[in-house]
Parts: sequence; C-alpha cells; structure tokens
Amino acid sequence: MHDLLPDSELLWLRSVLAGVTPPWLGALVRRAASPATCPAGEPGDAWEAFCLLTELNTPAHGLPPALAFIELVAAKCARTLGDELREWNTRQARRVQGEARLQELRVEREPGGGGLRLHLVIMVEVDGIDPERHVVSHWRQEDPQEWPPTRGGMTTIRGEELEHHVDRLIVDAERAWSEYREEVALEFVLPRALVNLPVHRWCKEHETGDPRPLFLDYPIVIRSLERMFSRQWHRAWRIRWEAMLDNPTAERVYYCRPQDSAERHRLDAILSDRRWLVMVLAGPPPARPRPGEDELATGLRTGIPVLLWHPDASPEVLREVVAWLLDGGGLGDLPARTQDSRRAAFREATLPVDFRVARDLVILWDDPSRLIFLDDGPYLPDVTREDSDERGKAS
Repeated sequence: MHDLLPDSELLWLRSVLAGVTPPWLGALVRRAASPATCPAGEPGDAWEAFCLLTELNTPAHGLPPALAFIELVAAKCARTLGDELREWNTRQARRVQGEARLQELRVEREPGGGGLRLHLVIMVEVDGIDPERHVVSHWRQEDPQEWPPTRGGMTTIRGEELEHHVDRLIVDAERAWSEYREEVALEFVLPRALVNLPVHRWCKEHETGDPRPLFLDYPIVIRSLERMFSRQWHRAWRIRWEAMLDNPTAERVYYCRPQDSAERHRLDAILSDRRWLVMVLAGPPPARPRPGEDELATGLRTGIPVLLWHPDASPEVLREVVAWLLDGGGLGDLPARTQDSRRAAFREATLPVDFRVARDLVILWDDPSRLIFLDDGPYLPDVTREDSDERGKAS
C-alpha cells in the first residue's frame, strides 16, 4: 500500500486517523481483513490498524484490506469526517482499480440495508454433576456482518439465578452496543431438558426495581443445543432452511395431530416430504424424548428449521394464532411479528385472534449459517465434559 499510494495521501490520512479509536476497532480490522488472517498485534488507534492491514495482499476483487478498513471507519465517524474519508477512499480505490468492490461494500453498509441485526446468543446447559445448577455461556456480536463472535465466558449458577444472570448479560451487551443503531435479537440455545424454560417471560434491569419484559425490546427465539452439535443432521437442516428462504409461505407449515404418534415413525414418514418447513407441535415437548413417536426429535432430525408450540393452548386456538401470524407471507418475519403480537396483547385493540396466547408461544428458530463456537474452534457434541471444562479454563 505504501508503494501504491503517494506520500502526500498517506500524510493526510495519518493526520486524520492518528489517535482515532472508533468503537470495536478490533472488529473493524477483522472485517476488513476477511477472509485473510488478521495481522498479529492489537492496534492502538485507526492509523496503526491501517498500517497493520497494509501488510496483507490485495484479494482478487481488487480492493486492498486497508482501504476496506477506511470505509468501515468512515461509517463510524461524524458526518463531515466520514464524508472526507469516503471521498479520499474513492480516489484511492480508483487508483488501484478496486472501485467495483468499494461500491459493493458501501451497499452492504447502508443503514437499514439488508435488515442487519446484532445477536446475543446465550447457551444454558444442565450441570453434569449437580442438576440444580446450570452452565451459562454467551456470544455477543460486535459487528452485525461478522460471524462467529468470540465466546464471552462460561459461568455455573443455580437455576433460580438464571433470569438475573441473563439480565446482567443483556445490560452489559447494551452498554457495549451503545454506539450502534442496528436492531438486536436474543437467542437461547437450550438442551432438550430446558426447552420449556419461560425465557420469553423474563425481564431485564431488575436492579432498577422496575424490571422490563425482554419481549418489549427484542424478538426472542430458542435454538436446539442437540441439533447445533449433531453434525449428522446438518445437511437436511441446511436444505430446508434454504428452501424456507426461497419460499416462506404458510402452505409449508405442518400442524401435528394426536394420530401422528399413534404408530412408530409415522411422523418421520410425514415430515420426509420436503414441502414441510415449519412444524407446530400438538403440545409442549416432554423433557425426555419418546422413541419413534416424538414430535420435537423428529422435527430436529428431519431438518425442520422452525418449530412452534405452546404450554397450554388447544391445538385449534394455536393453529388460529399461527395462521394469523403467517398471513400475507409472514414466515420470514415470524420472530418479529410474534414480538409485535406480544406487545399488542397489552394494548386495547380489536383483533381477529386472542393475542394473549402469543405471550407464551415458543419459537424454535434455527439458522444453520450461524453456529456457535468456542474460542479455539467449533463446540462439537463429541467433546466430553472434562474436555470442555479444560478448554473453558484455557480460554
């Protein structure tokens, strides 16, 4: 880069970037370097980060990582400085014939373009020794276009402390995200034994004395820990997820019936039809699977990416509510529409369905492109408890 850019241009850039430390500087460096490995060292400011990135080769698309970094920094600056950096970057990209990629990057970074969200993923497991205790890990995005984030830590707590611990994780995340404008989504990765935890009823900011329900601020979904770690299920899962993105219609929802469990593997045969992308369970799943006739296990194994259930609503009422939520092609927006319905349940409004039911609607919404990782690699199901403890200590 120092050979490609005139000294006068670099002097101007240094005068602008020296001492500037935009939020999440490390995340911006990783984003600019992708898919290359980030250079060693932690930059002290934006100019030092730019210099580190000049050590990387220019990718095939023609835009050097250092110039991609300038574009990301410009988005974090005040408007006047941001415009100056973008104007400077346009000239440099033209000089190195990377204009096409620069334009693509600008489209990707447009505010509101693509509906980008920041995710806070919280995984809860039952402790292997004391079933009254739970192991909680979390992953917090620093950049809505960067995945996977680094694991934030692992804590063992008692069951009655779960909600307050999650509260602290969310408040810490909001403080870290104070400079961002993106929407936020909460995801709870739960094992079979905990899928009926009422996370959708939990609150945050208990320390204020006036805790606020989470669903007022975030769409809330759960994810399957067993499927996350069972790689033999991932091919079918990815196929159906892609099919749902291509054709998110209400006609692809299967509503389970009591007779589906009357014969072993009958439901497996029904769901082998690839047209089914969403499944509404006849009731909440039990803590232990029922071999050959279990709705949740069958849905996970066959790759159904979205599963819904309710703790006590009748199948008829639940079908009415789900159909209303999905009316007009709402499958792709189901978590957000459910959040809206939970809010609406507090307002006096004339609605065609009883939205009080939606307060306890459980949405298992599994995106196979966003797997979670430990700091040193994928968190795989064949890792023993002893191995995972040692890896947690090492990280």
